Amino acid sequence: MKGAIRDSSIKREILKKLRCRKVVSGDEIAREVKTSRVAVWKHINELKTLGYSIISTPKGYILISEPRKPYPWELDFESYYFKEIESTMDIARELAEKGAKNVFVIAEKQTRGRGRVGSEWSSPEGGLYFSLILKPELSLADVNRIVYPFLEALKEGLEDYGLPVEVAPNGNIFVNGKKIAGILVEVEGELDQVKYVIIGVGVNVNNPTPVNGTSMKEELKKEVDLLEFTRSLFTKIYKHLSAEAIF
Repeated sequence: MKGAIRDSSIKREILKKLRCRKVVSGDEIAREVKTSRVAVWKHINELKTLGYSIISTPKGYILISEPRKPYPWELDFESYYFKEIESTMDIARELAEKGAKNVFVIAEKQTRGRGRVGSEWSSPEGGLYFSLILKPELSLADVNRIVYPFLEALKEGLEDYGLPVEVAPNGNIFVNGKKIAGILVEVEGELDQVKYVIIGVGVNVNNPTPVNGTSMKEELKKEVDLLEFTRSLFTKIYKHLSAEAIF
């Protein structure tokens, strides 16, 4: 997929070593991750372009700061990350048709993010926008069994930050009367058997919000660690879907 940032075991190992030690030489990393020094250099440069501040010294590499974004190697779930796409739902559908399941598609920014009933979901940088592909053994009439676990996970995830959450009957989520998150469900299948379900989620985290909307940053009066929130939310989604024997 064009533009997709995929998981990388080498990047996981490089970051693990850089976080554990003050300085790590390229030779040491190459030896321990069983790759070449040139490959290490390439991965380091890719990490730099993605916002990781890594400097080179005569003794090796030093990690100065991190972007705290939900790149695939930062998560414990299979995922694809895009800097900018029209909609995570479209990519998720392409993957679902190719057989993918239990995969998250995450966008840093969407240019045509979709909401319910044909509405548009404003998706500037700073928010969390993702779709999850599921292939449950359900009939179309039972698809709501998937929606409720998502709503519970979102509610808990926001309440962990002390936010007073209200869930509307249509699945939109409000804080202090302003929309902060929403869910979109798209289903492919027959009456008696679902082929796949794609759940799209948008959460206003640190992004600018439209009129009548709010964000976690706006409500808390401080920047929220997007990676920390994503990890927590995905774990809660997994927990609630597993309880329903769906994930």
